[in-house]
Amino acid sequence: MIYIGADKHGFTAIKIIEKYLINNKIVFENLGVVKEDNDIKLEILIPKITKQVLKSEKNKGILVCGTGIGVAIGANKIKGIRANLATNKTIAEWSVVYDNCNILCLSGWKPNKKTIEEILHSFLNAKYDGSEKRLKMIKTFDSWR
Repeated sequence: MIYIGADKHGFTAIKIIEKYLINNKIVFENLGVVKEDNDIKLEILIPKITKQVLKSEKNKGILVCGTGIGVAIGANKIKGIRANLATNKTIAEWSVVYDNCNILCLSGWKPNKKTIEEILHSFLNAKYDGSEKRLKMIKTFDSWR
């Protein structure tokens, strides 16, 4: 299951994301803004998404705010969450292959449909390569929290 959410700055991007997921028959739930005049504080949105992602290793999340940095910082405070800020399809893919990221963070400012769709495709289709060395590194990172 994919859990998505944005604040008001990510509304346009989240609509692009929803359309992509629907067109690709990917099951998702939007836990953020659903109307253009809505807003949600990141300190409310981020825990809603991360709690759901942590329920299963198969779950993934997508968070959007103005810069994308706020949601990435907030999500990475949660043990077991590995959030990236992807600006292109290569970063999106390798954040999963190399770092086993489970949350994709995007900027909602000036969203580009083609770029967002490429990033989504790469993130959602990438598979962690299973490196034991990096798994140990990730567990060490989690111990810092």
